[in-house]
Amino acid sequence: MEIINAFLAGLGTGVFITWFPGMLNMQVVGTALRVGKRKAYLFSAGMALIIGAQTTMAVLFAKLLTTNPSVVPAIKQWAVPLFLILALVFTWKGFRARAARRAEVVQPYKGGPFWRGMIMSSMNILNIPFVFAIAGFLMADGYLSQAFMSRLFYVPGTTLGALFIFTLYGRLSGWINRNMALFTRNINFFIGGLFAFLAAVQVVQMYD
Repeated sequence: MEIINAFLAGLGTGVFITWFPGMLNMQVVGTALRVGKRKAYLFSAGMALIIGAQTTMAVLFAKLLTTNPSVVPAIKQWAVPLFLILALVFTWKGFRARAARRAEVVQPYKGGPFWRGMIMSSMNILNIPFVFAIAGFLMADGYLSQAFMSRLFYVPGTTLGALFIFTLYGRLSGWINRNMALFTRNINFFIGGLFAFLAAVQVVQMYD
């Protein structure tokens, strides 16, 4: 029973951390609109796989993170320059996409969607302390056992929960595009601004 509870807790965690529109979700929508839903699903699988790996680090190696308090601050510190670089990259991509639309030129889709999804999800390194905090809360309240097998089955639950939401975004990409046209046309600018905001938040938290 503990294993089933752990899997369901992971499923809920995966849904929770990916439910709201964000960088990864809108990249799925953009991929579906640009190269089709099949590639969007492969893109989603790559992202979900990385979330599973990040969950493994957060849950199975929780003792390492708790006995070495410098690990999490180091992750946050490295996140600042990474966020700033990504903000510049996506802003640049936004201007390129705008220029391509005016010239009616479609930029070619390069690389396999699965590997692109893995790379994109790997950039969101703050999932590790985020999932660690959620799992810690679940363990503290007794929803997730600290036994090894329970923590082990928490990982595929989180992975499948994230995959379900990403796939849902890909499935509904047409509806999202029709109802959020202005947002999706400027997705790169939004993502760039989001990264800049996250970088600012990290700086404030580091020096608060």
